[in-house]
Amino acid sequence: MSSTASAAAASSNATVPFRAALSIPHEMKTVIKRKNAAIATTAVAFHSSVLHSQLVDGVVQLRLNQLDPQAPPYDVPSTTQALWNALFKYCARGRDAPEHLEVEPVLPAEALDSALLALGATKNAPRYTVSRSALFQLYDYASDVPETHHSPRLPFPYLPVTPPSGSPSTLTHPMRPPKPHPDSLLYSRFLPHLTTDADRPAYFKLSTCTMKDLPTLHGWLNDERVDQFWMEKGSLEQHRQFIEERTNDAHVLPVIGSYTSLVGDLEAPEEPAVYAEIYWVKEDRLGPLMREGTVQDYDRGLHMLVGSNDHRGPHRIRAWMPSLAHYCFLDDPRTQRVLCEPNEKNEKIIKYMESIGFKRHGSVQFPHKTSALMILDKNDFYKLCPF
Repeated sequence: MSSTASAAAASSNATVPFRAALSIPHEMKTVIKRKNAAIATTAVAFHSSVLHSQLVDGVVQLRLNQLDPQAPPYDVPSTTQALWNALFKYCARGRDAPEHLEVEPVLPAEALDSALLALGATKNAPRYTVSRSALFQLYDYASDVPETHHSPRLPFPYLPVTPPSGSPSTLTHPMRPPKPHPDSLLYSRFLPHLTTDADRPAYFKLSTCTMKDLPTLHGWLNDERVDQFWMEKGSLEQHRQFIEERTNDAHVLPVIGSYTSLVGDLEAPEEPAVYAEIYWVKEDRLGPLMREGTVQDYDRGLHMLVGSNDHRGPHRIRAWMPSLAHYCFLDDPRTQRVLCEPNEKNEKIIKYMESIGFKRHGSVQFPHKTSALMILDKNDFYKLCPF
């Protein structure tokens, strides 16, 4: 057997660590054993327990083992997070992933039963059916520490606010929570379709755009391709003000989308690729332009651009565009829609948006452009799961 064939055989029959997101807690370790390039078994170690899963004749079999007989009983929050991590890998196959998983505990356990029900599984003893949509809706399990799941995270209180004079919108809107800390990782996601080496999984991540990103954003906004639709070409000082204005605007969260990979536990240098503005529609200039009564309190909007010419194309769209929408739906569970208003002449981006579930709802007239009003419904997004 040649050395190349030997390497290919070894990579298709290997045991490798797996992380659904970059910020998964250190006490939760997931390992995947592959056979002929397919997932043979998954083991998730947490506290003093191991949750094994194995795909047998289309059914995921589960076995929960406690390694230390003196350890406390299984707790449901930790078991639920371990179960999410065990099952997610079967759905992290892009558009080839099944809509449902049939799951069967080999050794019945009360904590495992409770964990399955916490993931929205339907029970038909001895099996359970778990929805791919539910796993993506519960994506916080990819990175939160188990203690956060002892009780549901409460949404920010609803307190109506009347905009001050001179605001872009006159619509009354809910008070918004403070923006995330500028240094925090907002979102990250494993990219199965961009992972060519199981030992070097690919990820897309979102972080707040700050002054450290000024040189990168300055180059992007001065690119003729970008300026055709953004019309923000300018000096370094003008783009410094551009970032400052969006940083100080309570209704806008400017973000940078980057690609990276993991080698062992080490993250490779990130490759910035996308700039986006995530905004609350009711406070934006778009709100008053929509038909009266159609704007919802928690509608989120997106302005997006691909700055890096090395990260363009449909295969990259599948990485960054669904990730931005996914973050919007996860950030506040009351958000039922994500809106965009691209220039209606930008037919390419409109087609890309339709491919992940956006639908056109007429046009919106701005002073400088006529935009297509594109709306992504939460139910449509999770039904499609365009990852």
